[in-house]
Amino acid sequence: MIDQEFGYEEEKLSGGAVYELGVNTSKHHKAIGRIAEPMMQKHWHDKVTNLHRIYRVAEYLYKRQRRTR
Repeated sequence: MIDQEFGYEEEKLSGGAVYELGVNTSKHHKAIGRIAEPMMQKHWHDKVTNLHRIYRVAEYLYKRQRRTR
């Protein structure tokens, strides 16, 4: 077997948690965007002025979907 440098295994495994967090964050933001898109078209007519409010409502709806009943 080839002699590895000290810390080689830790270096290979350290990115897992960071990568997983990035993937989960990306999925979260994508889900909120999917919820917000129809609301923008229907209620706000694709105006950017209320974008923060739209995403806050979408965030609330996303959290509400994930609640245990």
